[in-house]
Amino acid sequence: MVWAQYAAVLVLALSGTAQAVTVSPVAQLLDPAGSAQLQDWIGLGDQGFTRIWQGEAGVATAAGFHAAVDGAGPTVSIFRITLHDGSASLIGGHSTIDWGTASGFHADPDAFVFNLTATEIQRPHSGVTGAQAIYVDPAYFPTFGGGHDLIGGIGTLGVAVRGSNVQQDGYSYAYSYDPGQGQIALVGDSGSGWGNSGYGYDAWSVDALEVYSYMPRITDPTPDATPVPLPAALPLLAGAVLAAAALRRPG
Repeated sequence: MVWAQYAAVLVLALSGTAQAVTVSPVAQLLDPAGSAQLQDWIGLGDQGFTRIWQGEAGVATAAGFHAAVDGAGPTVSIFRITLHDGSASLIGGHSTIDWGTASGFHADPDAFVFNLTATEIQRPHSGVTGAQAIYVDPAYFPTFGGGHDLIGGIGTLGVAVRGSNVQQDGYSYAYSYDPGQGQIALVGDSGSGWGNSGYGYDAWSVDALEVYSYMPRITDPTPDATPVPLPAALPLLAGAVLAAAALRRPG
């Protein structure tokens, strides 16, 4: 760092003005476009998303997932999956019910499942399964709907060969969320047969899972605060530092 930079740092340090900085883990599955889309779907205005858990297939456990997210409140869960044709997709679900609540089904009118790749959202329908927005169990990864509409697996993430054991790998159907749109994992699925329109509900496998908490973003926490004036001697001190730097500069 050169003398001029030292002087600039000194001026900022003594001026009494500072900016709050929010540091979040580096996102891997949720990019700015995905954040903006989720923010729009959640409908609570400008939100900041913070990743609170990340797991890879074959390694991550449901116990580790719950240890990290239970007690976090509303969350967004994003799965990276491999479809039947080998392509990748990002799907997931939003719940305002904490994943550490009592085991069983829970109603959540603000829950939804989504496909970020296809920009598709499904909300709970008004039928008898509307109370089954999410399913909670200590052995399960995030699970949405009765039947289920979206399950990320049980025990260890993505350990099964595609189609061989949906209870451990992952699958989607259409029970509690809009059945007319079909499986949330399949782009353009028509909803025929309650979401089984040509491909089995287990025609994809889980590669990774990330869970995000969120809260309103604060861009300026003190917009009406009066700026702190510079100390009277500060300009003289800064000038002296700059003069010393000029004297040390080679001719």
